[in-house]
Amino acid sequence: PGNPMTSSRHFLLLLLLGASPSFSHTDGEDAVVAETIDCDHPPAHLKKSLPGAFAGIATIVCTPATQHIYADKSWTWRFPGSYFDVPSIPAFSPAPSRSEPTGRFFTGFEISELDASELAEKHKWFASNVVTYPVSDVPAKILKLVATNDLGHSLDAYFGFRTDQEGWVMLCAPECAPEYLFLMRKRN
Repeated sequence: PGNPMTSSRHFLLLLLLGASPSFSHTDGEDAVVAETIDCDHPPAHLKKSLPGAFAGIATIVCTPATQHIYADKSWTWRFPGSYFDVPSIPAFSPAPSRSEPTGRFFTGFEISELDASELAEKHKWFASNVVTYPVSDVPAKILKLVATNDLGHSLDAYFGFRTDQEGWVMLCAPECAPEYLFLMRKRN
């Protein structure tokens, strides 16, 4: 006996509490513990800065969950059509690393500047294959950053400069998808 509405509420409450991860019990063998980064005492092979050509353009930020590359304070990065989302390049960006995003950090960087023919070829490819690519004249300069993470996976980040004040960044991890492109502009 009793009020059926009260019994239903109690059943719902018990169901919710039992299903909630914060209240449910897991055996030690089944529990998955995500690795985190101790940013105050990082692994010896964690990179703390970007190579010289990127000084003043981008910076590395360490969080316990993952390292990210963000715009340097003298630049703004934004997605086309958005002024609210702040782009970053997380260390788990390479496709093989996405199943294990927590605890990823950068262990190496290689930089190169594309020569005139590589620059024209890359511009043509982006213009034909990436719908968000800002089609205009061939950029004045493209810097390629190859970033490798602690799992040995790498991504290519192309920093295209229309001028020394503005441009774009295209991530290829390994695919160069439209949502991986963002714009950059130097702050006044």
